[in-house]
Amino acid sequence: MNQSNEINISANEAIDEDLIDKCYNERMLQTSLIATLDYIDECIKKGLQLPYFAGIDNELWQSKSKALDIYITDITEGKALNLEARGKDYATNILSYPSEMPVSVIELMPVLPLGELIICHDVMVSEAAEQDKGLTQHISHLVIHGVLHLLGFDHEIGQAEQDEMEAFEIDILARLNLPNPYV
Repeated sequence: MNQSNEINISANEAIDEDLIDKCYNERMLQTSLIATLDYIDECIKKGLQLPYFAGIDNELWQSKSKALDIYITDITEGKALNLEARGKDYATNILSYPSEMPVSVIELMPVLPLGELIICHDVMVSEAAEQDKGLTQHISHLVIHGVLHLLGFDHEIGQAEQDEMEAFEIDILARLNLPNPYV
């Protein structure tokens, strides 16, 4: 079980600290991260290869603690980051920036950095309302979705990849007693 994982939460200066404490509770984020990593560990034992970590020994990958950075931003910065990263001129709910460290470096590090997730708070709140979801439920889904991206899964490259990633998300959310977000 991945109990010694690190989550570092930071935010744009426009985001109120009370909002961070209220919506992005570290324990809730840690629960989503652990559920995702535990699920993926089970899949690795059944032969799954992680796209971004294919060059690292599975046992070594599984034995390392993981680190995740989460940055909360507003619409203005979210839009600029999405334009820079993906060429899309709107703020999106979450952006994923994998660490992309060489295997030779990962092998030496005591903690494996997964990368950074950037959550646009305003988009996340709007989506939760549109989808009639609680904020905690939607944030949990976005963290799971983002971590899968950090591991190299991508729903935008084809239907098979989308189906695989969505199935992972549905299974992980079910372990957290959260509903399927795709129905």
